[in-house]
Amino acid sequence: MKIVLHQYRNAHLWMIIPWIIIIIAFTPQYFMTWSTEPWPYHLHALSAMAWFALLLIQPYLATHKKLRQHRLWGMIGLFLAGAVVFSALSIVPTNVFIGAVDGGQPFFPPSFFYGLVFTETIQVLGFGLAVIMAVINSKKADEHAIWMVSTLFFGFMPAWARFVMFPLLFLDEQRQWMDAQTCLNIGIPIFILVVVLIGYRLKKLKHPAIVLSIIFVFIMLFTMPIGELEWYQKLITRIMKPAIPWNL
Repeated sequence: MKIVLHQYRNAHLWMIIPWIIIIIAFTPQYFMTWSTEPWPYHLHALSAMAWFALLLIQPYLATHKKLRQHRLWGMIGLFLAGAVVFSALSIVPTNVFIGAVDGGQPFFPPSFFYGLVFTETIQVLGFGLAVIMAVINSKKADEHAIWMVSTLFFGFMPAWARFVMFPLLFLDEQRQWMDAQTCLNIGIPIFILVVVLIGYRLKKLKHPAIVLSIIFVFIMLFTMPIGELEWYQKLITRIMKPAIPWNL
């Protein structure tokens, strides 16, 4: 446990940074439109924010000899993790609808939303895998901790993607020098660099949790190329159609 105390003692302080990014990223597209958002969006947003709050408090409890409280909140966290995964999957079909009606123009082409169906689902599955591995290794403090940290990498992409899109939404409305793919080309490598630095700092650079995080985040770069595939668009439209309350 001493290794964990040394490596993760200030983790709760660093978790303030993701919270700042979350608040900034979702202010224009969720917090300011809160009253008009559908219930599945609220369910996912609230469960995800509760999970990030858990990631903030749990390192503090574990590294300040409050293990009883840490375990109690850990059991509550299992419920939250399930809510995050299933609420995220429930709103994935919305991207098919937005892509089909071309609702993201002029900033986001239909391929962006079609591609998100695949890449965001990958992120959700990665998040679920990280939680499962953290539970399996609950009695191995160091392993448990790194898998819990990796849930941040898998679950943070929706906020980070919106954050890096700010230049597109507010600084380049005529798309003269910026587009959605360029934002991804800039934002994803920065995020991967952060993951690498954290893995290096924790001496876990070759750990499966870090390696998988890098691979899954890297896949986000191909969101639009994947979404441009005609056979893929038809396939996911056919699969998702029963979950969409609109006629496609």
